[in-house]
Amino acid sequence: GGGGDSGGDDSAALAAGAAAAAEEAHARHESMVAGYLNLAADAAHNFTDGLMLGAAFRTSWEVGISSTIAVLVHEVPHEIGDVAILMQAGFSKWKAIRAQACTAIAALLGTAVALSTGQAEAATLLNFTAGGFVYVATVDVLPPLLREGGVLESLQQLGAMGAGIG
Repeated sequence: GGGGDSGGDDSAALAAGAAAAAEEAHARHESMVAGYLNLAADAAHNFTDGLMLGAAFRTSWEVGISSTIAVLVHEVPHEIGDVAILMQAGFSKWKAIRAQACTAIAALLGTAVALSTGQAEAATLLNFTAGGFVYVATVDVLPPLLREGGVLESLQQLGAMGAGIG
């Protein structure tokens, strides 16, 4: 009678192994989808950065240069972080770097759109992009800050953000 149980144990082990493999494949698929969604979001973000840079240069050389420096200070660590996210999603290091570099095309497109506008439209684009950045700060960045600290720390963070240094 023991031979029948051994066959049952083998088929149960095979079924468990197949289920684990299917679950792992599903997790890899979800991770890769998250990587591609990150690329799409980054391309949209870069397009907005491009709009802002083009509008800034359309406004004046000084505004354009200061905006470029601000974007570089923000984007370099942001892009490095995105490469790490893509690598966690299953991209090789060089595929992640190439994919991130391709999202920069969206910034060039945004810049071209903004530079093709007139002076009045450039001011509108600057307001539009500034509103987008404030929205991201208040919806994405601010809630975790408010949850992590006390009332005084939250007020300090709000003050710093309001002053443009937070």
